[in-house]
Amino acid sequence: MTYNENMEAIIFEYVRGGTGMNHAFFARFHPRIIDVLLRDRSFWKPDPQHSGMLYFETPSSTRRNFMFAFDGTATMDVEGVVYPLAAGSVFYFPFGSRVRLTAPSDRPLQFYSIQYDYVLIDREGDAVRYSEPAERNLPLPNAMRAPDIRHFASGMRHVYDLWHEKNADYEWKTRLAFLNLLDEVIEWNSERLADELAYRSIKRCMEYIKSHYDEPLEREKLAEIASLSASYFSVVFKKVSGYTPTQYITKVRMDKAKQLLQNSSMTVSEVARSVGFQDPLYFGRVFSSYTGMPPREFKKA
Repeated sequence: MTYNENMEAIIFEYVRGGTGMNHAFFARFHPRIIDVLLRDRSFWKPDPQHSGMLYFETPSSTRRNFMFAFDGTATMDVEGVVYPLAAGSVFYFPFGSRVRLTAPSDRPLQFYSIQYDYVLIDREGDAVRYSEPAERNLPLPNAMRAPDIRHFASGMRHVYDLWHEKNADYEWKTRLAFLNLLDEVIEWNSERLADELAYRSIKRCMEYIKSHYDEPLEREKLAEIASLSASYFSVVFKKVSGYTPTQYITKVRMDKAKQLLQNSSMTVSEVARSVGFQDPLYFGRVFSSYTGMPPREFKKA
């Protein structure tokens, strides 16, 4: 597999939520729910160091947890790395980490907390092997934001109700509901990573175009710079930039041509060649279509 094909496979994998690292981990993930809590104002303690602030602190988190904030604000400090939290935040404390939360006393963060433990399951034929997790972190960011806050809040409330109503089979139903929420988070994260990969890839290509607008710019060459196949490159370029590759190249060249026509003594033919056109007549047609007037009139305006 070439580098381009590998990069494209990575982006495709994140987009469709396939067999990426997250899914390899969660395919083995078997949780046991310990408790489901609602953390309201009573969770917080007055911060003796800062007036008007509340806090929670643990020198080493002893339970794995998965939390969702539905109101208020706070700041989470995980071993010196700070995360802002607000309504819609999905977050967790890495196991065994030093964590400090601080919140304003007038509107502290309120959140659901699913406390759990888990083992990892490996299957080889008919044999099943269980292992204790060595990971401190889930293969997810420590803090994320739910794209649909109301929907996710409803899902967390459902987990809370299942656990506290204690109806028949409530433990496995709660675990199933928790896994469904995790599946949603994996999908968001996959889409976020795909967007980041695509953005960086196309941004690199756009910078190349701005620096080499006076050279031939073939789609295959640009796709190679973006580490994508030529066909997929066009799709991703339009999604990230809002332009097709041809439209963006034309925009860069025409904007540069306008600067040269207005601020230099270069002839139209010289301007055409300097922005990548070998045929001045073709340049004139493209320029007129782009600006609404021929380059000679634009130069005189």
